[in-house]
Amino acid sequence: MNNSNTISEDKVDLVTSNNYSLNTENSTTAVHQDADEDPNEIQKQIMRQLVTLNARQKEQGEYLHTIMLIVSSIQDNQKNQMVPSSLGSNQQFEKIYEMLPISTNDELNIFKKALTEDNTIYDQTVNMLSKIGGDNYKQAVRRILKKLITDEYAKSYSYTGHKGNKMPFNKTILSSLLTKATQSSSIFNQNSAKDVEGAASIWLSKASERLKINTTNNFNI
Repeated sequence: MNNSNTISEDKVDLVTSNNYSLNTENSTTAVHQDADEDPNEIQKQIMRQLVTLNARQKEQGEYLHTIMLIVSSIQDNQKNQMVPSSLGSNQQFEKIYEMLPISTNDELNIFKKALTEDNTIYDQTVNMLSKIGGDNYKQAVRRILKKLITDEYAKSYSYTGHKGNKMPFNKTILSSLLTKATQSSSIFNQNSAKDVEGAASIWLSKASERLKINTTNNFNI
């Protein structure tokens, strides 16, 4: 009789020690009720419970596998949706960047609208302009301005618009692009906005002079 009790207690401890989701109270009661029975019968009951637990564990594993497949499918769909969006954004940026240098008010308005409506395109434009570079910040400013605006259109601007009837360049989106592109460079980020403004002001003031030089050179050719 003592051996039967020892077997039943050991078997119940074996099941509960593995943290399975058994109805422990019912299982223990059932085992104790059969304590006077043959130890083999008690062992069979416990084995049946273990088989049931294994079946449930297998079912839960299959369920978890199904969930993982669903999550993986969702992630793949999201990636596939992002690729066309990224391609569309790049194509739009290339289309806008090809507008440079700006030569008319209408072009400037279209260019401004595109950049103000899409921050990604604005940032991409700044990044591309910052790569133009130069030996020093003044040269970088001149090179970036040459990409941004034609001399013919630039002669209608002064930096603040205080000279004659010229338009204020500092009020345009081209001005903000110039400053951010120059200062985003690791080489020229120590130069202040005032430094950039000064170099830009000189470049704008010499637009007519550059036009005359280019006209003369073209005539001589």
